[in-house]
Amino acid sequence: MARRRWVAASGVLLAALAVAGYVVVPSLAHFAGGTSPTMPDDAHVAVPTFGERGSDVLAYQDGDTFTMTFPLVNDGWLPVTVRDVLLSDGPRPLVRVTSVTSHGTPLPVTVPAGETRRVELTVRFDNCRYYHEREMQVISGAVVDGSVFGRDLRTTAGFEHDLVVSSPMIASCPDRTLRRDDDVRR
Repeated sequence: MARRRWVAASGVLLAALAVAGYVVVPSLAHFAGGTSPTMPDDAHVAVPTFGERGSDVLAYQDGDTFTMTFPLVNDGWLPVTVRDVLLSDGPRPLVRVTSVTSHGTPLPVTVPAGETRRVELTVRFDNCRYYHEREMQVISGAVVDGSVFGRDLRTTAGFEHDLVVSSPMIASCPDRTLRRDDDVRR
């Protein structure tokens, strides 16, 4: 009788630990911050004295595209399957990601614990119509969507320097409407 109680209690304890572990799993996975994207020289200007950590000011030209590359360093304890990478999770970003690959292969990609995978983001300067001229969008890291053992994960891989995107002057934004209520982001 005592043995049955012990086996039942052990079973309940193991089930509770398994559920707790499944709930905690995403918090054990994250990416190291402090990485720097690599991008073409004509896409940005490094300004080490702008902002708290320095900045890379992106050269906004409506409709232009370029590719930036940066490492995703998994410094967590578990492997992460990366499904998508964004530069902003807000609506209508000035820099919109159009495709993401890792070493030339479309996502998803698994980043084992303690390892690094390079990701390439093709981005397009877009949505200036929703920003007044000289408004800035500051990007402090990449938003990574993925999973850990089947559990969804959303985390940020911080950049060493902020990326700053400035909305262009009226003449450089062909779709600008000059109506404040046209800003659907808020």
